[in-house]
Amino acid sequence: MRITIAYNLRTDDTEATAELLTESDIKRISDAIISLQHTVTVVEVSGQPNKVIERLIESEADLVFNLAEGTIGSSREAFYPGLYEQMGIPFTGGNASLLHLNLDKHLAKTVLASHGIKVPQGVLITEKDQILPDNLQYPLILKPNSEGSSKGITQDSVVESHDQAQERIHGLLAHYPSGLVVEEFIGGRELSVPFLESFPGKLLDIVEHTFDMDKIDGKYNIYDYDMKQGGEAAKSVNVVCPARISSQEEKAVLKMARDVFQIMSCPDLGRVDIRLHTNGQPYFIELNPLPSLHPIASLMTAAKSRGLEFRDVLRLIIRSAARRYGLAIRSSKQLKEDKQTSGISRPTARDLGIQIGRMRPGINNAITDVKGVRVGHFSRIEDGIPIPGGTETSSIRTGVTAIMPAGQAYANRIAAGGFILNGVGEMAGLTQVIETGWLETPILLTNSHSVGRVHDGVIKHMINKYPRLGTETDVVLPVVGEADDSFLNDIRIGSCSAQDTIKAIQAASPGPVLQGSIGAGTGMTSFDFAGGIGTSSRILDLSDHEAFTIGVLVLSNFGKMRNLTIDGAVVGRQLDEEFDVAGRREVSEGSIIVVVATDIPLINSQLNRVAKRAALGLGRTGSHAASTSGEIIIAFSTGNRKPRQTPPNSKFINLKCISDYHINLVYEAVIEATEEAVINAIFCSNGMNGRQLRWCPPIPHERIIELLKKGRTIHESN
Repeated sequence: MRITIAYNLRTDDTEATAELLTESDIKRISDAIISLQHTVTVVEVSGQPNKVIERLIESEADLVFNLAEGTIGSSREAFYPGLYEQMGIPFTGGNASLLHLNLDKHLAKTVLASHGIKVPQGVLITEKDQILPDNLQYPLILKPNSEGSSKGITQDSVVESHDQAQERIHGLLAHYPSGLVVEEFIGGRELSVPFLESFPGKLLDIVEHTFDMDKIDGKYNIYDYDMKQGGEAAKSVNVVCPARISSQEEKAVLKMARDVFQIMSCPDLGRVDIRLHTNGQPYFIELNPLPSLHPIASLMTAAKSRGLEFRDVLRLIIRSAARRYGLAIRSSKQLKEDKQTSGISRPTARDLGIQIGRMRPGINNAITDVKGVRVGHFSRIEDGIPIPGGTETSSIRTGVTAIMPAGQAYANRIAAGGFILNGVGEMAGLTQVIETGWLETPILLTNSHSVGRVHDGVIKHMINKYPRLGTETDVVLPVVGEADDSFLNDIRIGSCSAQDTIKAIQAASPGPVLQGSIGAGTGMTSFDFAGGIGTSSRILDLSDHEAFTIGVLVLSNFGKMRNLTIDGAVVGRQLDEEFDVAGRREVSEGSIIVVVATDIPLINSQLNRVAKRAALGLGRTGSHAASTSGEIIIAFSTGNRKPRQTPPNSKFINLKCISDYHINLVYEAVIEATEEAVINAIFCSNGMNGRQLRWCPPIPHERIIELLKKGRTIHESN
C-alpha cells in the first residue's frame, strides 16, 4: 500500500509548537511503516492550503497516516481530515467533526454529560464572559479550552480561592483567547485508557501517572506542561501500567472509557484521560482522538504491556483504517514465475481487501491469536532423490506442522471435542478426544504415510519433557492428522521422520503464522491451486471487560476449481474456463483437517457443536465433502482445564461454559474463520511444482479481485 504520513514539523522548542512532531519522530514512524512492507511518502502539511493539496496529490496515497495537529486556530486539528475527505483520500483516525469537538474541551464534556458520563462541574470562561458561578467547589483547575499537550497548565493552575481564580484567569486569557475551562479539581489519581480498534477488546491496559511532589515542590498531582516536555520536572513522573487499582475501580474506569469511545465514534486509535476520585468515582477529563505515538506515551506504554511492539501498533492502526475504507493492505501484483516457489509468502485475502464475514480478526488473524497457542513448521522440498531398488529419481514435497496448545496440555488437560464430516481420512487420537472431552498432546499435521513416524516423534518429545510418562503416569495418544500430498510428493520416499516432527515442535512460536505451501501443506492442492496451510481468527466481545478469540488453522487439500467460492461468489466457474484442465489432480478428491482453538470457556459437548459449524465454513468455500475427501475437525478451549493429577480427597472439578443463549456468536465466528483460513491457504502460496514435472499454479490474485468486483456490480445492478 502507498501510505503518506501527513504531519506538522516542530521547528522550535516553544510552547506553541509542543503538539507538533520532530524529524526523529517522523523517521521512527516512517521506518516502522516501511518495515510493514508499505511504500511511504512523508508530507509536511503546514503552510498554504493550495501547496498542501499539491503535495498530497503528488504523493498518490492509498491511505494518509494522519499525524497533523495543525498550527492555527481552534479547528486546526479538524482542518486536515476535512481536507482529506474533500480530496477523497482515505485516512487514519477521526474525521473533522470528531477532532473539532474534542479539541473544544468544554463542548466535549457538555456532549458526554448529556449521555450520562460523569464530568467535573465547570464553566467556560471567555473575554466576554468571565463570571465564575458561586456553586463551584474549590479547589478549581484552570486550563486552556482548545489546547493539547498540557499547554498552559502549571502547578499554579489549581486555585483555592475566588481571588486566585480571577488573577489566574486574567493572565491566561491574554495567551489563550479562545477561552478557558474552569472546573472543580478532582483529587485522586491520573489515569489514561488507550484504545486500538483492531486490538482484541479495543481497550488497552489502564495507565497511571504518579508524581513525586517533593521534587517539584508541588501540592496537587497534575500532569503539567513542564513534566511532559522533559527536563527536571519530568523526573518527578512515574508511569505505572497496568494501574494498580481495585477490580471495582478498574471496572468503572474501563466502562467509562468504553462508553466514551462508543458515544464519540472514535475510529482506529484514541486515548481517554480520567481522574479517579479518592471515593472511587471516575471523572472524564478529555478524549484525544489523535494521541501521541511516542514510545513513552500512554498508548505505546499500554501496548507494550500487552506484548505489542511499536510497529505492531502502527500495523493495527493501518488495518482498522483499511477495513473501514475497504482497502487492500498489500498489492495483488503477481510474482514472476521464477519466484513462484520461493519462501516469500504472498498476501492473505484480507491483505488484498477481501473481508470475509462481519467480525473483526485478531492481531495476527491467526490461530495464535488465542493466547498461548503456538505454531511451527518443518518443510521438505527435495529433487533428484533416488527411489530404492531402481535407477529412478523423484521429488519430495511434504512436511510437518505442529500446533501447540496453550500451557502444559499434558499436566493440565484442555477441554476438547471434534467432528467428522467425512471419515475417509485419519486423525490419530481423535476418538479419545471425543470420548473423554480432553486434549493432552500437541496437534500434529502431516501426509498420509507419515502418521506413524510423526506419532513416534510426539512420543519422543513428550518423554523427553515428562520422563516418567508411561511408567509412573499413564500413556498418551498423540493427535496426528493427515492429508494425501501424493499428487506433488512422491510418497514412497517423501515421508517425515520423528526427528522432523521434533523440529516442527521446536520451531513453534506465537505471532504471525506462515501460510500456503509450507510445513504439512508443502505438497497440498486446494481447488486445483497450490496451498495447504491457512489460518484466521475472530474476536468476540462477549463480556464488557474481556474479549475472547477463536482461531482456526487448516491443512487444506480438497476441492475442484469449478466450485471455488470466495466471499459468496463462485469465482471458480470462470477460472475453470481460463485454466488448462490438463495437469490437474484427478485420481483423489483430497482431504482437509481443521483445528479450532478458543479461549472461550466451552465444555466437550459445546466443542463438538463448534466443530460441526466449522464444516459449514468449508461448505462456504465450495466443499461438498466428496466421497474420498476426509473432512475431520478438532476443537479445543483453553478456558477449561483438568489437572492430570488431582488430590485424593477431590472428587469433583469445576468447569465454566458459555450459555447456549449466547453461543450463536461463537458458531458464526468459527464459520467465518474457517472459511477465511481455507482461502488464505490458497492465497498465500506461490505455487508448487512436484514429481513428474507437475505444477500447481498460484491462485491469480488480480483476476480474483476483478471477478469479485464484477460480481458485486452485477448484484448491485439487480
